[in-house]
Amino acid sequence: SEITVITVILGVFICIVLLQAGPAFAEDEKFPDRFMLRLGGYHARNADTIMRLGANNAPVGAYIDFDQTLGGDTSTTVARMDGLYRFNDKHGIGLSWYALKFKGSRVLSKELTWGDTTYAASTQVDSEIKFDVYKLNYQYSLFHNEKVELGALFGFHVMRTFAGISASGIVQSQGQAITAPLPVFGLFAEYNFTPRFSVFYNYQWFFINYQDKVKGGLQDFLIGLEYRLFRH
Repeated sequence: SEITVITVILGVFICIVLLQAGPAFAEDEKFPDRFMLRLGGYHARNADTIMRLGANNAPVGAYIDFDQTLGGDTSTTVARMDGLYRFNDKHGIGLSWYALKFKGSRVLSKELTWGDTTYAASTQVDSEIKFDVYKLNYQYSLFHNEKVELGALFGFHVMRTFAGISASGIVQSQGQAITAPLPVFGLFAEYNFTPRFSVFYNYQWFFINYQDKVKGGLQDFLIGLEYRLFRH
């Protein structure tokens, strides 16, 4: 997509700038970077989700636009955790966890079938989609000194998904939950202005195609500034 191309181009541009960076550090304290744990927020936007659940898990079923039909959210902000352990300057293991949840509520303008349940027009329905992403990857530094680091990563992620619809008077919410290990690829870069102050770039691409039940993709793009107040 256009966004993917722009993001990758930005990453390559940053990498070129970092490779042409200035002189090494002046005399200053060196900080350990063997282990990192980061807690923060993750913002997903412009989500475009299509849902489908066939009756009795049949391979066919009506496609439902989560936003247009069910009034579902297209953006959400959730907690996020990232970790990294470096074996040496070249090799490391990273891990991440994200949990995204989108909710919707709308009075149906026409009849809707979800799995074995049919919801009549003018019914107030509530819907929910959840994604739990657990990621483990190997990362390799293509270039690494005290000033600059450039590298690539690959690994796998497990994405647990759930989609359900419920309405007053209908006790059971029909849904589908799937757990699948799938690949992830990415690029990363970091530039240290000083041992305490740095800028980082990280781009990761997840893709999903599991038994024709769950399809899609997730791009994770981070760029930010960090300042070390303390040694750790």
